[in-house]
Amino acid sequence: MGIISKIEITKNAPSVLYGANAQIAVINVVTKKGTQKPSLSLQGEIGENGTYSGGLSHGNQIGAVNYWLSYLHEESDGWRMSDDFEPTEVKGKILEDGGFRINSDYKKDKFWARMGITPTTDSEYFVSFHIMDSEFGHPLATDYAKYFPKAGDKPAFSSYSRFDDYRDWGVDLSGKHTISSALTLRGKLFYHDHQDVYVSYDGPDFDTVVAESTYKDNFVGGSLFGDFQFADMHKGHVSLHFKQDTHEGRDDDYLPYNKYEAYTGSIGTEHEFFTNFGLALYAGASYDWFDITEAQDYVYEKLSSSNYVFEGQTDMETPSTMSEFNPMAGFTWEKDQIKVYGSVAKKTRFPTLGQLYSSSSGNPDLTAEKSINYTLGVTKAFGKRVTADVSGFYHDISGWISRDYVQNLVGDDVYSNVEDVSMLGFETSVKVVFCDYFSVNANYTYNHAKDESDNRVTDKVAGVPENKYGLGCALTIPKVLVKVDLQGIYVDTMYEDLPTPLDPTNETTRSDDYFILNTRISKKFRDRMSVYVSLNNLLDEDYEQEIGFPGEGRNFRVGFSLDL
Repeated sequence: MGIISKIEITKNAPSVLYGANAQIAVINVVTKKGTQKPSLSLQGEIGENGTYSGGLSHGNQIGAVNYWLSYLHEESDGWRMSDDFEPTEVKGKILEDGGFRINSDYKKDKFWARMGITPTTDSEYFVSFHIMDSEFGHPLATDYAKYFPKAGDKPAFSSYSRFDDYRDWGVDLSGKHTISSALTLRGKLFYHDHQDVYVSYDGPDFDTVVAESTYKDNFVGGSLFGDFQFADMHKGHVSLHFKQDTHEGRDDDYLPYNKYEAYTGSIGTEHEFFTNFGLALYAGASYDWFDITEAQDYVYEKLSSSNYVFEGQTDMETPSTMSEFNPMAGFTWEKDQIKVYGSVAKKTRFPTLGQLYSSSSGNPDLTAEKSINYTLGVTKAFGKRVTADVSGFYHDISGWISRDYVQNLVGDDVYSNVEDVSMLGFETSVKVVFCDYFSVNANYTYNHAKDESDNRVTDKVAGVPENKYGLGCALTIPKVLVKVDLQGIYVDTMYEDLPTPLDPTNETTRSDDYFILNTRISKKFRDRMSVYVSLNNLLDEDYEQEIGFPGEGRNFRVGFSLDL
């Protein structure tokens, strides 16, 4: 449901064509289009504790005009925790007593529309629109809570909180035109708008509102691509990206909005060179920049620890324009059923406005995160039924942006740059299709992360599991054609708190490792209707992806989809 048809992820594709802050893989989101025959699809799903969703979509192609419409409603009174969860007492209070997770309810409405025209086989132009309206709670940490009462004009803030008004909407204009067999132009213009109201309460009963913080964001910009091929042995690309980010925020409804503004841009080129013996070489480079033009903060006069007088706003000092040159190079070699690939690429990640200026976690002194990424791997098909892949990687990161190492005076985790971090490891996967009715798959990732900063207290790195693996199988029961999918994932322990240069005696803490098993049983009827039952966390594992935030216990859903 929705406007997304599928998501394609291409590994070993450290492309420079997709602008600043792009990662080391290419993610291609394929959107749905209408068909010559009008389509109408319905879907529904129901679970326990008032959990349900329902939606419909419609699309069509009328001559050169194509359109797609989709609506989805999702609602829940909260998800079930593991029966093995044990409550923790915090300052005489139990913040989570088990059963259904407190403050995990949500209500979401989503609408997508896409309309376009294809006047010729060489051209297509589309306009897309989306709007999403939500309200949802923030499940509390089970081992701590924060509440700072109002101090004169200084607003209150609390981790007993909800988003009662969370809205997104946006418009995208995209086009593609083939000028000749050797040259194609692609482009996009966009405007996206976001607003949310963070409501703070005075306690876990969520009865008394103590502050309503409002945040507004909008993003406007565009991208232009040129693809050209003037010889069989070469294919080239150029790209240009530019975006304006504007953020406005106020800590309570009686205060004015602080405004923040930044511009991000990128210009890049990438080239592929082909041979007649299976070897392809590619190289490219981009120049990326990030410029903050405006930032504001509140000014208070402190009369006492419980009384601050609001005096107005001040313009903050903004950093100089951050800019980086990011080259890349790589190769692929394919012969018969084997493919060897490798690449080296520099990547830059600029801090976001939220990471810089958030009132609870921002750090205006952040600088860009830079990394040199190396990959070497091989994919091999053994006949038609077995495919295996193994690749090694090394990431040399400087200025790693993390929220795990520094706390402010009131105990909030704030973003900081970690001087030097390295990650060395490998990934491997295998898929075996025993027959048309049964297949298995497995994958494993080893990632040894090390803090190599000159001022480090420990070489451990927070938030990075050393071992992860997944196991799965797909079985179709003959004759009745019922499909059973089983997927399991194991995540190793992760460090959460570590000694740091600012707090060398800080206690080391880490999460427990865990294994989650999910299953889905489905059945199709005449290619028009399918029904399914899904069971997530089948073994009811009590686990935490982050200390103090337990994950979902055993949860089930029953659903259907129907094409009319």
